[in-house]
Amino acid sequence: MSAKPTADGTPQKRLNVDVPEELANEFKAYATLQGKSQRELIIAFMQRCIKRTPPTPTQ
Repeated sequence: MSAKPTADGTPQKRLNVDVPEELANEFKAYATLQGKSQRELIIAFMQRCIKRTPPTPTQ
């Protein structure tokens, strides 16, 4: 199932991931302390991962 596009029309993809309840609660609290949404933190993390990892050559 795809998520709705952003206001500027950027397509999005919905990710469903099961995590331990305690971790989810701690992450929610962390996001609140940072003044950010959980979504913002996850997107920033994913972007950092992509920038650090060199692309794998296709054959």
